[in-house]
Amino acid sequence: MSQAVYIIAHIEVKNRNFKSYFEQYALKLKDILPKYQGEALAGSTKAEVLEGERFGNWTVILKFPSKELALALINSEEYAPIAALRIKELQTGGNVLMIPAS
Repeated sequence: MSQAVYIIAHIEVKNRNFKSYFEQYALKLKDILPKYQGEALAGSTKAEVLEGERFGNWTVILKFPSKELALALINSEEYAPIAALRIKELQTGGNVLMIPAS
């Protein structure tokens, strides 16, 4: 049985009102998440830093039942164009991490 994973993203969204980000990326991701059994657990501009320095203005946590399903989404043809748009146009930087659920 595969172990569930979380994807945690910290990004700097260019448009501070987030309208373009949500319309061009987040809503499209939301549409394809169910196909890969993904679930958006949280997304916020209000991440509270407990240690270190904050990076970015948007933090999101997704959950998948397995690493295989998470990677299937990340590597899918349907996700590629919206990921490219996010990376090249909608954000100025960021990181996306995958960790196993314990």
